[in-house]
Amino acid sequence: MYDNILLASTKTAMNRSMDSGFNNVFNYISGNNQKQEKISMTTPVVSYEEDNRLVTGFYVPSKFTKETVPKPSEQSVYIQELKESLYAVIKFRGSWTEKNYTHHDDILKDYISKSDYEITSPRFILRYQPPFIPGIFRHNEIAYQVKTKS
Repeated sequence: MYDNILLASTKTAMNRSMDSGFNNVFNYISGNNQKQEKISMTTPVVSYEEDNRLVTGFYVPSKFTKETVPKPSEQSVYIQELKESLYAVIKFRGSWTEKNYTHHDDILKDYISKSDYEITSPRFILRYQPPFIPGIFRHNEIAYQVKTKS
């Protein structure tokens, strides 16, 4: 079970490695917000597909609430709240490739389908290291919000 999560997010065009949009959100945490306040960089970086667009988000530090988080200065960045939910998660190492995502996504979906859960969200890709870290040292996760089957 994960508590409510605030994400500073942006939507961009889809790409195979699911890694666009980073700079929009990085500028926001670097002070391009209405308070001109720098916000700590947090991990993981979260990506998922919505309406054929790529959503890329950074976790907002827990010291902020939806009311106190600095408002973005750019329309391309927005604050969203993921409500408390149960997630099924698979951890894996490796490069940010569709082949790697698909392999681990298939394992997770197979587990979910054999359990007493059903998926209620898009696929969330969570990345913990920057792109200059070699793939073998990258820690990644794929997560789905799930609920118990009726």
